[in-house]
Amino acid sequence: MTNPPTTTQSRSGFHCYSVSLALLAIASATLTAHAAPPKFILATSQVGISAESVTAEGYPGQMHRMAGGICVADFNNDTYPDIFIPSLGIAANKLYINNQDGTFTDQAAQWGIDEHLLSMGATAADINNDGYPEIFLVSLGTPGFGNAQPGQCKLYLNSGPDKAGHFSFTDIAKEAGVNRIFDMPGGMTPAFGDIDLDGDLDLFVATWMFHDSGNRLFENQFMQTGTNSFVDITTESLSAPDRQEIIRGFTPHIVDVTGDRYPEILLTADFTTSELFVNNGVNKDGRATFRTTTNKSNINADFNGMGAAVADFNQDGLLDWFQTNIYVANESRGNTLYMCESIDALGDPIYNDQAATRAVQDNGWGWGVVAGDFDNDQDPDLIATNGWPGWPNATTRFWDNDGTGHFSDQPISAGLLFNINGRGLITLDHDKDGDLDLIFIDNQGPLRFYRNDLAIEDGFTNYLRVRLDTSTHPCLAPNGYGTKIYATINGQTQLHAVHNNASYLSQSQIITHIGMATDTTIDELRIEWADGNTTTLNNIPANQEITVQAFHPMDFNHDSQFDYFDINTFLNALRANQPIADLNNDGTFSDADIFEFIAQFNTACN
Repeated sequence: MTNPPTTTQSRSGFHCYSVSLALLAIASATLTAHAAPPKFILATSQVGISAESVTAEGYPGQMHRMAGGICVADFNNDTYPDIFIPSLGIAANKLYINNQDGTFTDQAAQWGIDEHLLSMGATAADINNDGYPEIFLVSLGTPGFGNAQPGQCKLYLNSGPDKAGHFSFTDIAKEAGVNRIFDMPGGMTPAFGDIDLDGDLDLFVATWMFHDSGNRLFENQFMQTGTNSFVDITTESLSAPDRQEIIRGFTPHIVDVTGDRYPEILLTADFTTSELFVNNGVNKDGRATFRTTTNKSNINADFNGMGAAVADFNQDGLLDWFQTNIYVANESRGNTLYMCESIDALGDPIYNDQAATRAVQDNGWGWGVVAGDFDNDQDPDLIATNGWPGWPNATTRFWDNDGTGHFSDQPISAGLLFNINGRGLITLDHDKDGDLDLIFIDNQGPLRFYRNDLAIEDGFTNYLRVRLDTSTHPCLAPNGYGTKIYATINGQTQLHAVHNNASYLSQSQIITHIGMATDTTIDELRIEWADGNTTTLNNIPANQEITVQAFHPMDFNHDSQFDYFDINTFLNALRANQPIADLNNDGTFSDADIFEFIAQFNTACN
């Protein structure tokens, strides 16, 4: 029998460990050492989805050919992923709520967001820490009223359930200060992230149009003012780019790659304008600022960066950066795979493009891409879509990782041998069966939902899903944005970074999926929260979803308040020489711990 999981106490106190799914059957001992390929089955109609990405007139320039995004979030907080499909002007927005039986129902009208819009990218996150995610949508206005207009973006505020259990959204973009990206219609992929580690999610919006100030950074004011509002801090916070060209932004990732907990902005952009903004931390005014290290970090090989994925592909503990590009064989141009080689003494990441040597350079005219362990063999694979009218089309790519960050293209065995005019691409586990599914957006064509039947058809390749609950920690961003999870199985450690999980114009499910191959236990799960505290769980059985809850280190009685009861609990622990009261970690229990308690108690979120 497998030993029950144990929780190691850290300075942040005892963290709650709960199992939200019943344990599934443990894999039989007869499984081979090599994982079977994923088994993707086209199941769009079976899951109840009917959507086409056909654009209306009104998009400026070539943007109608670039459109087609999608995002996934748990909008009703029932632990099952739901799907938002932005309108492209012909059909209205669609909101597919998960029925918890492998199917979805479009409830956009009931939720009040069935608008006809000229949309681009979408992302979803809980901006006010109430447990219900909002939707930010890059919109160029309403079709049929002339040309696209600036100031038309949407921020759909999730009101949660009313007394009758009905949910609704309300557009608050104008009041919140995020309806206008800049003074011309544009915008591509948005992304949320806690850039200043103050516990709320800030917003970055990438822009492709010819404009020297198109890419914008908005600071969330919720933790400061309690209001659903944002302030444009682009000029104050982002340093000038290393290169003089206008940044033609497509896809941002907001994730800590340097190891100091403050997330960087990895902006994948067109025409050799990708930029790496390294986070300096917060200044004396409490505002995060960034420096550009693009040239120093060797971000110089991408010619037409479009989609992006971030993962530790060679499992060396450093996060790598993959970008889709346009493949031009006679010029040796194509996708870029920036492998992180080191973090130097100044805290700057050093990358080396290895797309060609690792066999992921050719993707035709590439767009959306996702990273994930699609065969549950303990390493992240890559799946990418492509296409452009008049350009030689390529099949969908399934690049299988051999465990060292070298790949082989296996679309036939994976069931992904098809050609589309692909744009957005996301991954999710829609039925919570332990394997990752896919949704492709086909520009001017139908949405394609591919269910992964890996666990159903091949016995078991084991997994663990980790959901983070930061609702009782007032200083951590919702859903654990900024957390790093290290899973050790038989001496091999996987790194999973919880961040915005963007794809081109799109966002995948925010949950940590850990492939376990034939192993039935995770020996150690180390969770490094964005506040610097750590939770360690041991001996976790496979094939389940767990929820790990965070508590502030000064919230000694775990009631999300800082009051007399925490003081009393701390003093009792100190008198009893309990390890939790050794706040300065010197191995003794003294007045020094009391002074440390006072300092942390009075500056709870600093």
